[in-house]
Amino acid sequence: MYVSPEERDRNLRNERYERRMSGRRGVRGARGQRGRGRGHPSQGRRGNLRWEVGHPLNEIWTTDADVPSELVSLARDVMRRRKESIQDAERNAERQIAVSESESDEEYLDALAGEDGLPRLESQNLHFEWSTMETFQGKEENFRQERTGSVLSHSSAYDAFRSFWGDDILDQIVTETNRYATKIVSTAFQSDWSPTNRHEILCLFSFWMMLGIIRMPTITSCFSGDPLMRTEVFKRIFTRRRYETLIKALNFTVSDPSIDDSNPSNTGVASLDRLHHLRPIITHLNSKFQSNYILDKDICIDQSLTLWKGKLNIKQYIRSNAAKFGIKTFELCESTTGYLWSFIVYTGKQSGMDVEQLPGVLKSSAIVKKLIGPLLNKGYRLFMDNWCNSPLLTRYLKLNGTDCVGTLRSSRADVPVVINKAPLKKGEYIARHSGDVSILSWQDKKRVTMISTCHDSSTALPTVSSRPKSRPIPFKPQMVLDYNKFMGGIDLKDQMLEPYLLERKRGIKWYMKLFKRLLNISILNARILLQSSTQKQQHHLAFRLQLVDSILTKHLAFCPKGRVLLTARTIPGRYTESTHWPALHERTPSSAARNRNHIKRCVVCYSEGRTTQRSAYRCESCDVPLCIINCFKVYHTRLT
Repeated sequence: MYVSPEERDRNLRNERYERRMSGRRGVRGARGQRGRGRGHPSQGRRGNLRWEVGHPLNEIWTTDADVPSELVSLARDVMRRRKESIQDAERNAERQIAVSESESDEEYLDALAGEDGLPRLESQNLHFEWSTMETFQGKEENFRQERTGSVLSHSSAYDAFRSFWGDDILDQIVTETNRYATKIVSTAFQSDWSPTNRHEILCLFSFWMMLGIIRMPTITSCFSGDPLMRTEVFKRIFTRRRYETLIKALNFTVSDPSIDDSNPSNTGVASLDRLHHLRPIITHLNSKFQSNYILDKDICIDQSLTLWKGKLNIKQYIRSNAAKFGIKTFELCESTTGYLWSFIVYTGKQSGMDVEQLPGVLKSSAIVKKLIGPLLNKGYRLFMDNWCNSPLLTRYLKLNGTDCVGTLRSSRADVPVVINKAPLKKGEYIARHSGDVSILSWQDKKRVTMISTCHDSSTALPTVSSRPKSRPIPFKPQMVLDYNKFMGGIDLKDQMLEPYLLERKRGIKWYMKLFKRLLNISILNARILLQSSTQKQQHHLAFRLQLVDSILTKHLAFCPKGRVLLTARTIPGRYTESTHWPALHERTPSSAARNRNHIKRCVVCYSEGRTTQRSAYRCESCDVPLCIINCFKVYHTRLT
């Protein structure tokens, strides 16, 4: 009977222990010979030579005749049960019964129903019959885009940035901010507030960009007059009072969250849009990111996390990320540049505002379909991890002219039993295919299962320039090499954003931190647009400094001034031509040594009999020592 991998590993450890103990009990041989009970070090548990790094990989069970009969019968039982469940689901669908008897049918029978004019997965496509790789004839899709890169030509960082932040979205932010400011119940705020405009909003963006470049401990320290902390660029853009007032009033929509009753996952309960604070911004940026750039052939879908440790019902925990807690987004990026083309903010299982999920559809499948939808039938090659991949989703993408490569969970439905149960040793792999979908399982340090629509079971050597020449290069399956090369688009984007984070400072509004994250991504996308237009590499720091300088040059002069300054300028009689002003006495050497101001006897006090009264001040024109309180006014107004 078939032995499970866990039991096999346990037996292997016992056999190694017995050989080690028997070798210790054996008689030691002559010099250069081994003791009794020890075999050759290159022999494995079956007496065969062990695989070593640098040697070609070994493929096992290349034909169906090599598969043990017990495993064949197990696979046949699984396929029979799977076929029966599909037939039952089809009969239930014809009768319009919503309940499905098979858990695997609940994944895709409704999800891949051929919406939006796309091909429908018929019953023959839902059924997988796995064969050896000798008959695999999968081909890579032809890329149908005539050109890639920026749609429009941009000559400066400012032009590329304004392609995402046009006057329409800025005017909307200004309108909602001014409207929200009128509703703030605070006498102090209303006395300081003056309506904002699009020029000030752009200057606010530049202020945040400089905060990402110059790391200040607090916002208050940006306006500090301390010589050790003074930074002129922040005080040039805003005063502290104006910045705090504008941040308090900044808003993107004041409408109530919309109620979504069409989402079937709500089970009849109205669902509030948890992203209603940022809904206009998310919709606008998704549209602009897609319309301003044409992706290259290799793209990837993965998840990213924006750090947030406060209380939030959509906060997620991902152990593998640097920011363990935060707001999760699913993103589609270009693999080579990290350009963010489309994104979805994850708001929990009950949200249906971004992903239109049908009954019985996996959330991962609905997300992939939403992100890749506009790119189907164009010959793209999509890379995903095992959270998204499954055989049915891979076949759906292939039928819609899109190749799919990625890791795969062996527990997914329709994964062949031979792949799951094969007893692989290190350096061995097994592969099977069903039409245009191939699955490969490879034993490295851990077991790796891959799925692809354009790869066979071929192996190759990786090209790593930093590897020492003395270190052997291991063989790897070709689909693993391509996955490692093109799956890092989202990680590349996060890596380029890390030195210039705009959302580093803490705040009480979670949506403001997410907005700063999206603003930072738009800056990175603008840099990629400029590089594509000029065909020149743009230094990241120089690009940001050039963008800040252009914004301040064009818009800082048109920012509204504070109400306090406007009122002070209109006071009648504020300006006078008098030259009599109080000033300190010049220090003498003795007073300077004691770090004290030099004092003299006040003329008015002495004339009134107060002979001991002294003052550190004098009239700048008359050069007469006078007290600031009363005496200065008396001396210059009393007739004598």
